[in-house]
Amino acid sequence: MRTIFAAAALFLAACTTVTTPQEQPPNNSPVQMNRDAAASRGPVRNLTAQPGEEIVTIRYWKIKKGGFPQFLEASQTGIWPFFEKIGARIVGMWQVIPPPDGKQASPDYDEVYLTTRYASVEHWAATRDAAAMGGDGPDYAALQAALAVRQSLTIETKVTFLKGATGPLGPVYMPGTGEKFIEAP
Repeated sequence: MRTIFAAAALFLAACTTVTTPQEQPPNNSPVQMNRDAAASRGPVRNLTAQPGEEIVTIRYWKIKKGGFPQFLEASQTGIWPFFEKIGARIVGMWQVIPPPDGKQASPDYDEVYLTTRYASVEHWAATRDAAAMGGDGPDYAALQAALAVRQSLTIETKVTFLKGATGPLGPVYMPGTGEKFIEAP
């Protein structure tokens, strides 16, 4: 029995690692996000969740005309799963459509908006080096491939940071039934 405990203690000691705080990733630019290869990253282990003041980003793109289905597919299958893994929360992605009786869409490009929630500005900045938070496994390779698809469709992009509060309930559309009512006697 002592031999088993001794072996377990040696195993645990061999698995123990010492970590040091890391500096802010140098790649904070939304245009440069994850372009630098993470060749030396490997698996990662994360610290506990860090408190912060939640932010929401709204990212805008002009993309090649007709490219939205491919852009959305790359986001849903390759980018969003990795970003959810590293703590970001995707609210949604939308293609701009012309309003009823309004200005028509551009014949040259489509417009896209993405809204994402982050725990803080520091969290957003850390996601610019996604492999440092989520590792460089197969899901990271899928992230890189999906980012390349989006980049191939992108004409221009910009990001806006927002701080505030969300409402407690989502929207509800409840059209009338069209029934006719008569006053009771």
